[in-house]
Amino acid sequence: MFYDRWMVNRRVLLVGSLPFENEPAAMAEAMHRVGEHLWSLPDGEVGERTEDCPGGTRSAWVQTIMDRCEADTSNWTVKRRAKRNVGGYAADYTSGPRLKPKHTPKDTAQHLDFGWADAARQSYPEFVRLRASSDRGDLRFQVGLPTGMGATFGMMDPITAMRYADAFSERMATEANEILRFTEPGDLAFQIEVPGELAFAHKLPKALAGLAAKRVIDLVERIETGAPIGIHLCFGDLNNEALINAPTLDKAVAFTNALLQRWPARHELSYIHFPLAEAAEPPPMDRAYYKPLGQLLVPNKTKFVAGFVHPSRSIDELRQIRDHIESIRGHEVDIACSCGMGRVEPETAKRLLDTSAELTR
Repeated sequence: MFYDRWMVNRRVLLVGSLPFENEPAAMAEAMHRVGEHLWSLPDGEVGERTEDCPGGTRSAWVQTIMDRCEADTSNWTVKRRAKRNVGGYAADYTSGPRLKPKHTPKDTAQHLDFGWADAARQSYPEFVRLRASSDRGDLRFQVGLPTGMGATFGMMDPITAMRYADAFSERMATEANEILRFTEPGDLAFQIEVPGELAFAHKLPKALAGLAAKRVIDLVERIETGAPIGIHLCFGDLNNEALINAPTLDKAVAFTNALLQRWPARHELSYIHFPLAEAAEPPPMDRAYYKPLGQLLVPNKTKFVAGFVHPSRSIDELRQIRDHIESIRGHEVDIACSCGMGRVEPETAKRLLDTSAELTR
């Protein structure tokens, strides 16, 4: 079971992507700077560095999925190609490809292959080697899983995206279950990544937050038991711009509580990661902004991870924000950035890793 939040010190969550040369380098850097504070270790989600994606084919999260579908013209009609910036990422939130599926929603999953299991199979042996060379025998291998809605809304019109999101969740669960089968028991941790559903919830009245939460549960229900699952809520961070602008945390809290109420008992919910900065916008200093966090109904065995580490705040400012959150929550919280670091400069990422470790003290 995941550790009880009343009995341990703060830990650090690395949300996923890291801007280092490759997966082994990313894992080694994370272990060097934060290893003793980690519960799980992602592989850095780098992928292959190509002319189109100099930052790595995995570093732009669901763009990996969109690129694969755009290239698969036997199953997709390309109505508009993706528009990329110099880093290889979509130029903005409206610049992804526009694709038309050639199969019905019911038949589409069998024609999808995201490459998640292949990537995990390549990185897992290096994780095992790194863990063996440390004193962290309890460390888990972290694999982030986007939801169907997270993928489809970047590549289809909204109505089509809603219709096909379930097929994408079905395929993601298939690849997650494959990863469960080739990793050793106790080695794996999944992280469900939730920007699309959170954005959907922000467009709805708070009372209807459950409609968005159901989309996340649809993916979780398809995953076999055998690994704890964490939730990474996300405001989005593409080219240092947020997908969601949230003047208050009220709707994100309502969505999270709706998700917690629907969580299937057969799955261990290890943590809830809550974003508190919007891309380039740093987390607010005002304690009042964080007061809605006191309304989160987080189970005792589930860690609350505060995503507030930001390069624009000093260590003293970040300690003050941490203390605001802990005084409102009534317990120590775990530490994280609001999103992955894969699209920042390596030196900035190193500083954020060091800062995160310092904030556990």
